[in-house]
Amino acid sequence: MTTTISRAAAHGNSRPPVQTRTAVVTGGAGGIGSAISRRLAERGYGVVVADIDGAAADSTARALPGVDGAEHRGFGGDLTSSSVNRELAEFAAGIAPIGALVNAVGISPKRNGSKIHFHELTDSEWHAIMAVNVTAPFFLIREAFPHMPTDGTACVVNLLSITAKLGTGSPEGDSCPPFLPTTAAYGASKAALQNLTASLSRELAPRRIRVNGVAPGFVRTPMMGDVPVDERLLSQVPMRRFAQPEEVADAVEFLVSDRASYINGASIDVNGGWVTC
Repeated sequence: MTTTISRAAAHGNSRPPVQTRTAVVTGGAGGIGSAISRRLAERGYGVVVADIDGAAADSTARALPGVDGAEHRGFGGDLTSSSVNRELAEFAAGIAPIGALVNAVGISPKRNGSKIHFHELTDSEWHAIMAVNVTAPFFLIREAFPHMPTDGTACVVNLLSITAKLGTGSPEGDSCPPFLPTTAAYGASKAALQNLTASLSRELAPRRIRVNGVAPGFVRTPMMGDVPVDERLLSQVPMRRFAQPEEVADAVEFLVSDRASYINGASIDVNGGWVTC
């Protein structure tokens, strides 16, 4: 179906051409997810764009470049469902072995662009945040790993957050940083996903499947909603700006590449210097 060009891995062995592999990107129709989908398509993967919005997933997949004939597919479904994740893994593996799995799915509810304080968070909001941000990635990794090559070329990348380390800060109007418009439940969910990333990096190491994370700070995407870009937010970031989705995709692209063949259980911070250790 495709014309392939092999590339040498860092350890000197020949890596299978990425055109013979699929890459699954959850939340793939979102701001960061679509940038990652495009980047992996440019690397030659056949990308499966998975999203709760099936029409948006299909549209995003159709717009991706087909390098050397690689084909891209959309997949719509509720990824908090175990059975849906099983279907997604089987769908992707039916195209080609899963060479890269990127969990970019995530939600960060706000009220009119403002932080939801922990005591205002409803039961349903708490459960939804945990289900989307932690349970969905876990389900997909569990269902997908049997379909991933064990030759050292496959990897998982989870989208974490600066909040996994910082927490989500004080109430609005308080003088105690960090100043973050996200709810405590979001920070807790990303901390759980970071811990899961570390744990699974060890459990999957015997299968030579790497598991890493990318932890953005502020990124200008629809998830930020109506949050104003004010001086109090930007003053916390040494580079004094939000990241672009493509800058997060840069880190993901590195982690799925041969250049990261000995990086496992790590988290790359993409936050403009906000957190440096």
